[in-house]
Amino acid sequence: MNRRYELDLCRICACVMVLVIHACSGVYHDCPLDSAAFVPLNFISTAVRGSVPLFFMLSGTLMLDRERLELRPFLRGHVLRLLGLFCFWSLLYAAGGRVASGSFGSLYDFACSVVAGHYHMWFLSAMIMCYLFMPVLHSALHGVKLDARWLLGVLLFTVLLMANFNLTPDPAPLLNRITLNFSFDYLAYLLYIILGWRLGQMSFGKRTLYTAPAVFLLCAALASACNRWYSNYRGYADGWLFSYFSLPNFIMAGALFCFFSALRGHKFRREKLIRELSDCTLGVYLMHPLVINILERFGIGIAAARPIPGSLGFTALLALSCFALTYIARRLPLVRRLL
Repeated sequence: MNRRYELDLCRICACVMVLVIHACSGVYHDCPLDSAAFVPLNFISTAVRGSVPLFFMLSGTLMLDRERLELRPFLRGHVLRLLGLFCFWSLLYAAGGRVASGSFGSLYDFACSVVAGHYHMWFLSAMIMCYLFMPVLHSALHGVKLDARWLLGVLLFTVLLMANFNLTPDPAPLLNRITLNFSFDYLAYLLYIILGWRLGQMSFGKRTLYTAPAVFLLCAALASACNRWYSNYRGYADGWLFSYFSLPNFIMAGALFCFFSALRGHKFRREKLIRELSDCTLGVYLMHPLVINILERFGIGIAAARPIPGSLGFTALLALSCFALTYIARRLPLVRRLL
């Protein structure tokens, strides 16, 4: 199968958009509504919200397009790998948080922190849940018989085991947190997985290279205007339409996906660079909160007096640092598997 460099570019774009969300979230919510910076900051914060749906759409078009989906390799290479990454990075962030605070606390509280994961680790849990049902979708779309043991095993795990974790007389926080990590609410992202597969089946002409950005910008402008109105109503900077399932984000994610899909077959000059950056995106996602914390400890942050250039500059430095660190780390055989 030929490398889909246009999808690599889409993945890189989505990754940078996530960095913008996490780097600028604080300055956006602290920005005074009467500040001249609020309007452009609101637009930027709104326009990047289609990033997470893009990752699910990419999974859909790459996995559901396969003629066959071998269950055991799929389980080892995707579900178990993501679960292992969740455990390792959750442990790392939990331990780092205890060291930074100077107080370890009880072992039980520490275990709860590991199971809960850092604020951005929910994405891995959501991917795991969707991947568990990916073979079911693949079977339905391609008319291939699915081994009933897979479906039975998935349902036993997600329904029976999870339900019993919440049946303790005095619900244990640790067990309850495990059930939240495997919540059926995450299956809503299957919508984007199916959408990505469907759009991946379509062909887009050169006109899409102009119409898709226009749709994206128009939708981002309307959504940011609605967010501004709602923020004025509430009296503080709010993200009314920041939900990944809001209609504007659905449209913006679809427009971006169509734009990059229209580049299919294009001969890119820096294919090796595109491939390397794309392969680094998961590592960048995993480590970027740690890098944000390190930069802030060195006094590098977003100045409240200049939020727009500060946000752009900080995000650029964050992206450069994360991609560079991930690229270097991936050269080490033992570390490569953790990214």
